[in-house]
Amino acid sequence: MITYFKNYIPKKREPIWIKFWEKNKIFKFETKSQKSVFSIDTPPPYVSAEHLHVGHVMSYSQAEFIAHFMRMRGYNVFYPMGFDDNGLPTERFVEKKYQIDKSKISRKEFTKLCLRETKIGAKIYKKLWQRLGISVDWSKIYSTINPLCQKIAQWSFIDLYKKGLIERREEPIYWCVSCQTSLSQADLEDKEEKSYLNFIEFKIAGTNQFLSIATTRPELLPACVAVFFHPNDQRYQNLKKEKIEVPIFNQKVPILTDESVDPNFGTGLMMVCTWGDNDDILKWKKHNLATRSLFNQDGKLNRLAGPYQGLTIQEAREKILKDLEKIGLLKKKEEIIHTLNVHDRCGTPVEFIQTKQWFIKILNRKDELLKRGGELKWYPKTMKIKYDDWIKSLKWDWNISRQRYYGVPFPVWYCKNCNEIILPKERDLPVDPREEKPKIKKCPKCFSSEFISEGDVMDTWMTSSMTPVIISALVNKSKFNPKKPPKQLYPTSLRPQAFEIIRTWLFYTVLKSHYHHNLLPFQDVMISGHGLDPKGKKISKRLGNYIDPQKIIDQYGADALRYWTTSATLGENLKYSEEEVKMGKRTIIKLWNASRFVIMHLKKFKPATKSTEKMEPMDQWILNELYDTTKQATKYLENYEYSKARNVIEKFFWRDFADNYLEFVKYRLYGYKQGSTEAAKKTLYLVLLNILKFYAPFLPFITEEIYQSFFRNFEKKKSIHLCQWPELEEGCKINKKLKEEFEKILKIVEEIRKYKSKGKISLATEIEEFRVPFDVNLKMHKEFLQKTFKIKKIIREN
Repeated sequence: MITYFKNYIPKKREPIWIKFWEKNKIFKFETKSQKSVFSIDTPPPYVSAEHLHVGHVMSYSQAEFIAHFMRMRGYNVFYPMGFDDNGLPTERFVEKKYQIDKSKISRKEFTKLCLRETKIGAKIYKKLWQRLGISVDWSKIYSTINPLCQKIAQWSFIDLYKKGLIERREEPIYWCVSCQTSLSQADLEDKEEKSYLNFIEFKIAGTNQFLSIATTRPELLPACVAVFFHPNDQRYQNLKKEKIEVPIFNQKVPILTDESVDPNFGTGLMMVCTWGDNDDILKWKKHNLATRSLFNQDGKLNRLAGPYQGLTIQEAREKILKDLEKIGLLKKKEEIIHTLNVHDRCGTPVEFIQTKQWFIKILNRKDELLKRGGELKWYPKTMKIKYDDWIKSLKWDWNISRQRYYGVPFPVWYCKNCNEIILPKERDLPVDPREEKPKIKKCPKCFSSEFISEGDVMDTWMTSSMTPVIISALVNKSKFNPKKPPKQLYPTSLRPQAFEIIRTWLFYTVLKSHYHHNLLPFQDVMISGHGLDPKGKKISKRLGNYIDPQKIIDQYGADALRYWTTSATLGENLKYSEEEVKMGKRTIIKLWNASRFVIMHLKKFKPATKSTEKMEPMDQWILNELYDTTKQATKYLENYEYSKARNVIEKFFWRDFADNYLEFVKYRLYGYKQGSTEAAKKTLYLVLLNILKFYAPFLPFITEEIYQSFFRNFEKKKSIHLCQWPELEEGCKINKKLKEEFEKILKIVEEIRKYKSKGKISLATEIEEFRVPFDVNLKMHKEFLQKTFKIKKIIREN
């Protein structure tokens, strides 16, 4: 019995319930159940993180609240867990940890290190998730690099290729000179930095006239292929069909017009190079300009740079500006704030390099994808704007090629003679063309028997965008067909995720599901924010504001840390607050002490026994508040507004139940009147049990402890997390009149407490008289006020 323990010590008791849940498979998906399924497409976290912080805890706790709630609503909850151990973040982590030069290590050796580290990372995640009580079905897990995921990702590639939605082409693409790989538009972030607008003198060919052109990228002078002005700019009308000489490098390039040139920027003349930005590429394509590719893949300038060959971009910029100044062609410099595109993984400014890449077509399907976004249920609704804005801003198809060692290989060979594309049969997936030969002996086009394997790997989002399909395969892998995922699991019910990956994970998943199955991948989208440090900064080891959740759990318990995460509003960031964690700890202690008191008085009580005792007004009031709380909390959780649900539960538990009803009912528990005592016990049992159910999704450990110590004897469910969520009785209506009347009573209670406190009178000390300053039905409530607060006489003031 719970009364045997004076204090609840989370550090000792929480591990017991972790083992209990695992041993009894409390959170296991029931494959043969006839219940309706509620499935969650959980974000697979990168396992390359050496340390997990409270931001991770916040993100993953929120889906967990919904999993508990839906389980208690009677759904067969499918809550698997994935680990994203594929792609660039893992590579960079391994390179940094082992200080690896990949030019001195084989692909096979490097991949082994990546796989070893991902196994370590997965164990770290699992340990923390279990300590937090995350109710994942640990028999249903995947990693994005395992054979199943590789098979599905490669099937996705082949299916899209057959449908004409993928093509290989050579064109300028975003390139990270640090990671030395191509990127997609979604891999970029904007970064503002101080820069200079340099006004450089160009000579009009065949004359002694000079024109000033403003640029932030003087290092691109060797790649200049044209100069443009707006066709209506009267200053330069005489320059049409003229040529201009590029300073230092002396190539003569045409002067052309284009309506996209801003005549108010700089001098109104625009230098176009191959390639500095998107505008360069658009004009290069539109006007069929020459190509002068300047950068090597490592970001150093090639032979076109002449004396600057071999310099880095920054080195070349500084040297060229000095040389221009020496020869008097640098007219002036203006300091500006410049917005750069940087790689979101390493922060390096991206460049454009022309190579052959695989692309998934997007630009000609934007309207379809916008329509799909409108069919989703967004929580909160405002987040749909981010999805729409992203699609409208897209300028490129999705580049899915990555020039890295570690990742899912493209299932592609090329005929060495005619370059014909050779694909494997779907039944043979997964394949690694770098290690295997195609099963066909000869090219079907030219009959050559020599083949070349594709050396690139796929963008990690090629796999992650298939997570709804991947998790639907976990139930019956042997019979799984990605063309026809099981209807009970696909589309999934809920996609929980952070807002910054709407442009990647969410968008790409919607795109893939639309292209492959002509379906939405999930019904609801629940968007969370980030966990921040107490000052509102993003948490990172580099900034020194790393907050270790393990230490918080050791000090306060997992429930207390989970309590902090319930403070988050959908779609909003949340600062870490130790005060909120402490408040969670106080809530746990209050639950424990209130439960000890109640259970102490319910030792011989049998809740199943039918009783005819008439409820007193205070019982009717607390049950009325219980029904109202049930209605509100249920509605909020159905809309994934867990913070609002917690707030109404909190008010009911602290104010209505603990602070008031328990005090009101005490005199009835000590032999007041038999019928009244039984009615009080019946009410206490019902209300406390439902309070535990309310808190169960948020505070799974303490609620399980109290339930197992007493309520399981009567409720018979193996765990509180398998109990039914509180429900309103059919036809039940909230008694608003009773609610309003008791609000007045609670004001009287507050005045009595203030009166005694001001007079330094103990609540247990009897006073002669108290005058009520409110218009209230004292006849009905006078007796319990007198007995509760030890007052001989209560009268109402005129």
